[in-house]
Amino acid sequence: MALTEEQTIELRKQLSEQIKNLPEDQKKQAQEQIDSMTPEALESMLKQQQERQQIFRQIVEGKIPSKKIAENEDAIAILDIKPISKGHTLIIPKIAVKKAKDISQNTFNLAKEVVKQAHEKLDTESAEILTQFNFGEIIINVIPIYDKSLNLDSPRTEPSKEELEEISQKMKLEKKVEIIEKIEKEKETIKLNRKIP
Repeated sequence: MALTEEQTIELRKQLSEQIKNLPEDQKKQAQEQIDSMTPEALESMLKQQQERQQIFRQIVEGKIPSKKIAENEDAIAILDIKPISKGHTLIIPKIAVKKAKDISQNTFNLAKEVVKQAHEKLDTESAEILTQFNFGEIIINVIPIYDKSLNLDSPRTEPSKEELEEISQKMKLEKKVEIIEKIEKEKETIKLNRKIP
């Protein structure tokens, strides 16, 4: 679907607004690039940006592979592929949340379960539970602490697929299955003396 002329003008205006705080030389270069873009190029850029903003929805729907370690009715827990520390986990609400106050208690409960699992399986000292607005929605970061304090600005690592798989297997929370035993009542048989008529 091609952008109308009005949409193209509005998009150029929005892009110009986003670059207004750049240094003058960068701002001039960026503005020239915006002005030279065809409507098709603008539309393509807009589509890419929208797809990028929906990355967590695609993970929740299983369209993007992830190392899922836990799930409940409201959220999933996946390993961060560029973790701050070993076992760094993202808790993603199943329904996109735009404000931290709208995160369900069930979602926070999943984060607490992940902290407990990290402590038991990875021998952590503690963990940071931090909310973050990323790609247009709020997620929760569970960052295991081993020997020093960490936050979202701490350096990230790039573990191999094998390392992520190993951590995933250690951290995976088993679903609790309630086993309900059926107890059949014994049928009582009443024995009466035979009466002779």
